[in-house]
Amino acid sequence: MARSFDFKRRGVPRRKRKPTYLIIAEGRNKTETNYFSHFQDQEKPYILRMVKAGSNTDIESLYKTICNRWEELELSEEEGDCAFIVFDLDNSESKIEKVETIIKNNKVKGIQFIASNPTFEIWFLLHFRYTSKYYADGKEVISDLKKYIPDYEKNKDVFLLCDDRMEDALKNAVKLNKQKEQEKYRNPMTDVGQLVSQLT
Repeated sequence: MARSFDFKRRGVPRRKRKPTYLIIAEGRNKTETNYFSHFQDQEKPYILRMVKAGSNTDIESLYKTICNRWEELELSEEEGDCAFIVFDLDNSESKIEKVETIIKNNKVKGIQFIASNPTFEIWFLLHFRYTSKYYADGKEVISDLKKYIPDYEKNKDVFLLCDDRMEDALKNAVKLNKQKEQEKYRNPMTDVGQLVSQLT
């Protein structure tokens, strides 16, 4: 197999680096970080880095932090680099509008916005069953999730409990988002499957 090389200015060849994927998540719990850390593997065709959100975890702060990290690492979409902002919409119309404004003004093409409504746990729930019912808040989602993971709580690492059902979750997420695509404020919904598809 031919090796892929790029060249320094002096003409000295070097091996082409793997693309870098950055993930940042909102909130003070480690639910999302615990989950996505399982995709960090030297055998993967990319390098995955989890970015710490810091003390401010609102969507604007996450966006600024990921942009700063993108610049620090000198990442490039042309090199295959990507960044993902994982966040909950919490049934908040004002939050949805704020996200839409950030996306509209986003100048870093490599950044993708991975939303769940009302909360990230809808992704876990879709591993066990399909649902399109309205959820007033994240607590209702977690209540349904506990029917399958009775001891579930924030910060719990449930990757291994869900891993063998990932294909079901991916199919359910596609079906759900298609069903809800005509709604302005989709509930429930999750883009997490799109990110997982890129990581697997």
